[in-house]
Amino acid sequence: MATRAYTARRRKPPESVARVLAAAERLIRDNEFHSATMDELATAAGVSRATVFNRFGSKVGVLQALFTRAMEGPEMEKIRKALEIEDPVASLEALSEAACAIWESQRYIHEQLQAIVVLEPDAGALVKQQREEQRADLQALARRLARAGRLRPGLSEARAAATLHMLTSLESFLWLRREYRLSLRQTRETIAAQARTLLRP
Repeated sequence: MATRAYTARRRKPPESVARVLAAAERLIRDNEFHSATMDELATAAGVSRATVFNRFGSKVGVLQALFTRAMEGPEMEKIRKALEIEDPVASLEALSEAACAIWESQRYIHEQLQAIVVLEPDAGALVKQQREEQRADLQALARRLARAGRLRPGLSEARAAATLHMLTSLESFLWLRREYRLSLRQTRETIAAQARTLLRP
């Protein structure tokens, strides 16, 4: 959940790139991306193997392109707008909802990216950057809440930011959705309710 990746205006990719990304996303959703070869990815996309290599270089390159596309999508725009809301409490509420929206839409891509971090340092750099930017955004929101006098008495900015990071993380979202089988609505409500416990009564 990083907002800085949204700064560039989104451009429509060439058709061959769009086809490869669409095929990769289908494979990810079917849990087949990790085992698919470049040839199989090219076949699924209806393009040549050379096209995939020339455009992306590797499967990690495809995954990085998917990640970048996700960071430029409408769900990321909602997060950016949530963080720009002047009232920090309203910003907190909007952020809880926006975080659930991006994880619901893009969780497969982020899971695949995290799964290959051990093998691919480049993928690890993307994950690290995303987490660092998320941390910075949440620290800024916690600071705004503190300055507005809205944090619960005795709660430091650091603990508030850490709690927000936990609540809006992919891991927490997946735990609620998969392990506890909550609906998307129930997940949103649970995260929002926990976020409100940070606030002064």
